[in-house]
Amino acid sequence: MQTGSCSISVIFLWLVTSAVLAKAVDNMEGNTAASKRPIRQSQSLCAGEQEYVHKRKQVVLESLRRLGINCAADSVPHIALLASGGGQRAAVGLVGSLYQMEKEDLLDTLLYLGGVSGSTWSMSSIYSDPQWSTNMDTAVSRLSGPGVELGEAFAWINERSKDEYFSLTDVWGVLTSAGIMKQMDLRHLSDEVSRNATNPYPIYSAIEKHCFSDGPIEGKWLEVSPHEAGFTELGLFIETSLLGSKFEGGELLEEKPEMDMVTLQGVLGCALADEETVKVFIPPWLNVPGYIDATAEEYLHVYNRLIKLVALTRSTIKDPTALSDMDKLQKILEDSMVPLCLRSEERFHLVDAGLLINVAYPPFLGDKRDIDLIVAPEYSAGNMFETLTLARDYAAEVRRAFPDINNKTLEERDWPKDCYVFEGKQNEPSIIYLPLFNRRNCKDAEEVKAKMEEFSTFQRPFSQEKIEFVLEVAKDNIKNNKETLLREINKAVLRQHNKRKSMQH
Repeated sequence: MQTGSCSISVIFLWLVTSAVLAKAVDNMEGNTAASKRPIRQSQSLCAGEQEYVHKRKQVVLESLRRLGINCAADSVPHIALLASGGGQRAAVGLVGSLYQMEKEDLLDTLLYLGGVSGSTWSMSSIYSDPQWSTNMDTAVSRLSGPGVELGEAFAWINERSKDEYFSLTDVWGVLTSAGIMKQMDLRHLSDEVSRNATNPYPIYSAIEKHCFSDGPIEGKWLEVSPHEAGFTELGLFIETSLLGSKFEGGELLEEKPEMDMVTLQGVLGCALADEETVKVFIPPWLNVPGYIDATAEEYLHVYNRLIKLVALTRSTIKDPTALSDMDKLQKILEDSMVPLCLRSEERFHLVDAGLLINVAYPPFLGDKRDIDLIVAPEYSAGNMFETLTLARDYAAEVRRAFPDINNKTLEERDWPKDCYVFEGKQNEPSIIYLPLFNRRNCKDAEEVKAKMEEFSTFQRPFSQEKIEFVLEVAKDNIKNNKETLLREINKAVLRQHNKRKSMQH
């Protein structure tokens, strides 16, 4: 049995040197192959997600009308709820937040639902019900249910142990599924592609371990939806049903069975798959140096030189045909930029995205999903507002718009308010930030600290009393801030309307 992260046998061998130039010549001469490649290179939504979002907008439009919000069919706002990680605290908290969103008739305003780490445990659980957003009572009652028979969990482990890449990630998956979410969900994520648009479109996140340790930011964040899985910034995607299959040279080499939701929970929510995180919880004499990819920086240096050379050459020519050829070459170089920390490995090793940013901001920044409003219930441990500042820094590095964060607000980290609005001015999404423990439910900073310790991330499964407490706190945070949510939803409608209007001129 392997230890550490989950190994995903997916190989993207898109070369930056001779192969790229050969491909450039082929493209310029019109010799590109007509056959469909299993790896999609694009910064646009895939057709399946586009279709789902189009249908979901009708649900959102009807919801807005029920709330008395005037909205034209072409101005439906793009609203995403992005739940933070935080172990069982996040898993239970998200169920409570969604429950209250349904009771306040706000749940159907969401176009997307994104999660990392612990919040993905409850996401994978609730999506086992194709109609979950119409009846959150079922999800709440499951948390208090009898759980899974030990024999069923052992049978699953026994079967998984026969797999070549069986690891402790699988053990973590069954512990969270059976022990915390009280079910063994053996379906596959790609099964959801045939569903209607009753629920918000789900986006799960992980990070690639080797690039996380010592690689460029473009190779770190991986998003997984029912339709596709791939690297957010690189724009490299495969069908989710092929996640775990083997690729070489951009072609499917060997198709493997898709992992079930139990294994996926283990991949998405196991922070202990990273050695640096493990070091916090083990004796110093057991510490093992992490993986270091020393050539990643050299690779990026060469790549950047190529990009600059193309740009310089382009600036010295006037011929339209030559300019068109240079544009094609530059696009090929950009499309083919796969960091060496990915190219040099036979398998990707996916780990908990919360190790990088404990909220799934990366897939929802920029033009691809064009998000107007983010609802961000914060269940994280550690420094309050850290997920925001990390996301802000990430956005700056990948050149995505992000709202301003007032330094004065950061001074309230030890005893935060129950709601903050970070307003987007132009291209930035607005963010409604909702700390779980706050001034409304804790009398001072010491009580906030005590609550975070009582409901710490790494502990045995919560008692029924603890489950009910976190559920009620999360519900109250939504109920108490309904007016703020409605106000910002109204602004999001206007924002989307203005975007559409400006595109027409």
